[in-house]
Amino acid sequence: MNPILEKIFAAREVTDGTNVYPLGHFHMDPDEGGILERSIAEARPRHSLEVGMAYGVSTLFICDALARQGGTASHVVIDPFQRTDWHGVGLHNVTQAGYDGLVRFYEERSEFVLPRLLAEGHSLDFALIDGWHSFDQALVEFYFINRMLRVGGIVVFDDADWPGLNRLLRYIVEYPAYEVFEGRHLDGSSLLGRVRKKMVEIPAVSQIVHPSVRRRTWDLGLLGTCVALRKIAEDQREMTWHPDF
Repeated sequence: MNPILEKIFAAREVTDGTNVYPLGHFHMDPDEGGILERSIAEARPRHSLEVGMAYGVSTLFICDALARQGGTASHVVIDPFQRTDWHGVGLHNVTQAGYDGLVRFYEERSEFVLPRLLAEGHSLDFALIDGWHSFDQALVEFYFINRMLRVGGIVVFDDADWPGLNRLLRYIVEYPAYEVFEGRHLDGSSLLGRVRKKMVEIPAVSQIVHPSVRRRTWDLGLLGTCVALRKIAEDQREMTWHPDF
């Protein structure tokens, strides 16, 4: 693990070079970082993208993985609140780790940056969606990322057990073009999630629960805190396409 990450996790705090702030819960933990690393090892990206930088923990996981694969790579990071809400800590960590030349940073909202990247012909091999966690915001981000993501590429959702994001994932896995690459083990999900899983295993309850709930939420591991989806085909859905989710 990157020495800066080791220090952050050991001290449970971050710095902008002058001030120190508690790490809190606004970061990916080492297990989730492992999903990023394995996804990058699988996708072998030359072009990657991240929505939501915060303290730069996920950025360091991604940049470390990109550096290990060798060759040239570029990583786009989008965070409109990096120097306000996050005190520039993420950018400071990137600089301290020596990844300035790898990262292309946009301090703008994702709904403005992503369409521009698409219009410029930008392509992606890997993406992390970890910005504003509402269903509609994440859907907008995925819409543009899907347009840029090559077949074989991987998109990761952090906080995938949040209601809006979990609902979105259940929608996306209906796409003929996507499959689950990896999800954090269900034991890592909430107590409520584990109770719900046990409930639908009861035959009498299972008979009245919609099949998509049983299949999509638990059998595919979509209730974990971090889920990676792989694009397995070009997205060629007709305009009449619609699944129940």
